[in-house]
Amino acid sequence: MKKINTLIMVCLLGVALICSAGCSKTDNSSSSVDTAPKIAKVRINADIKNMDPARRYTRWDDVVSATLFNGLVTYGPNGYDIQNDLAEKIEYSEDGKEIYFKLSEGVQFHNGNGEVTAEDVKFSYERFLDEETASSYKDDWAKLDHVEVISKYEGNIVLTDTFAPLMTTTLPLNSGSIVPKDYVEEVGLENFTTDVIGTGPYYLDSWEPNQKVVVKRNPDYFGEAPYWDEIDFMVISDHQSAELALQAGEIDFGEISPNAVTEFQENKNFVLLDNPDLDYKWIGMNVENPKLADVNVRNAIRCAINVPDILQVAYNGQVEQATGLIAPDLIGYWADAPVYQLDIEKAKEYMAKAGIKSLDLRMDIVDEAEYRAWAEVVQQNLKEIGINLEINPLEYGTYWEAGVGDKGLDLELFSAAFQMQPDPSWATMWFTSEQVGVWNWMRWANPEFDKLHLNGLATLDNKERQEIYVQMQQLMDKDAVAVWITHGKSFFAYNPKKVTPALSPHNALQFEYFGAGKE
Repeated sequence: MKKINTLIMVCLLGVALICSAGCSKTDNSSSSVDTAPKIAKVRINADIKNMDPARRYTRWDDVVSATLFNGLVTYGPNGYDIQNDLAEKIEYSEDGKEIYFKLSEGVQFHNGNGEVTAEDVKFSYERFLDEETASSYKDDWAKLDHVEVISKYEGNIVLTDTFAPLMTTTLPLNSGSIVPKDYVEEVGLENFTTDVIGTGPYYLDSWEPNQKVVVKRNPDYFGEAPYWDEIDFMVISDHQSAELALQAGEIDFGEISPNAVTEFQENKNFVLLDNPDLDYKWIGMNVENPKLADVNVRNAIRCAINVPDILQVAYNGQVEQATGLIAPDLIGYWADAPVYQLDIEKAKEYMAKAGIKSLDLRMDIVDEAEYRAWAEVVQQNLKEIGINLEINPLEYGTYWEAGVGDKGLDLELFSAAFQMQPDPSWATMWFTSEQVGVWNWMRWANPEFDKLHLNGLATLDNKERQEIYVQMQQLMDKDAVAVWITHGKSFFAYNPKKVTPALSPHNALQFEYFGAGKE
């Protein structure tokens, strides 16, 4: 099988690519005569919410659903090499606007829900643009015109224009997943959330809300059988609880806090992974709220917050300060972005320009130690410029509803952390005007930003894309809508005798590729 070697900094559209037949997932099958089921117990930091690929909600929806679904192509384990998945063959036209695919024949959806056909591909991709689906991820298919069905197993993906992220963040990841047309239409959107059917190496066996999600090996899987008979995704929101569960052998793999890094490094029973993230974490300011409508107030807040103190208190000083939306090593990283230092006098000057001596504000946060640490530092900082900050901790699920629709009008300050994929459009797409009240909780609308975002999607030249995404960050910076905190670093600990993990270079968990431990 030919592989398409995909680097983060390389855009594949505009060249003709042909992937020949055969799927080549890692063979983790075991020759052991032990008949006891092989069960991996792994931590997820929050419960699933919606695993429909077009309407997924959180990172944990992504990582669990990746074990349940396949796309035409996929990323292989531990890297950014693309390999055929459901596609037996895939070809690009010279202008990059048409993608021909030929499906492997005989691939079955879970639980006897029929064979995968080109009609399922058409349905799966076109539904992202359907108003009824109301997908927050429709920008992943922003240039899709339609999918032409040629035969039962063949089709053409027809684009309106070139689309740079297609082979980096659309087809190989969750938005490229194929769902069963007949099943989805039968059960309806509301039921196709946590009762999903795919073709993946695992099928959804059970879900105990806020406790665990169990997936079991798909006996009819078309690819190489995964090693584990069952993966139990244990919902543990608190880092300390997860660390105790690791040490007690109740879970085999999980994320830990920066404060626990030294302890697990020194424990010979565990291996520690610490890789930089592409994520971005920030304090957002709702520009439509009357208290924050004046850019001088927002500038005052930005000058008064001591980000290095937040990094020390919340992350034990083990992560770097972010200065913009897009992380280092990606197209669009703004190397010359201003680094805002604590400057109380300047902050007071901005408050004076706004004609304000004192102000009461609320900061909504996820009720976790990380964000409580943020808020406590911010509370002390803002007190010095006459701002009294109320900290409003919210349960995870409640928090993620706080900025949706008209409820978002009531937001003032808020903590935020978004997952990133290896293309800059995955950072900018959430802050366009049409995302106000969806994911754009700052409620900041800038027509120039919107136009540049669309240009970035269609531009294939990396130098031009670099300039586009820097300009977009400059617009955000000018209007002072955010205080950037960090792109983060994830710390995972695991028992090497129980599991061999698989992660992308920037910590996308690939549970579908997890293998056996090594004695």
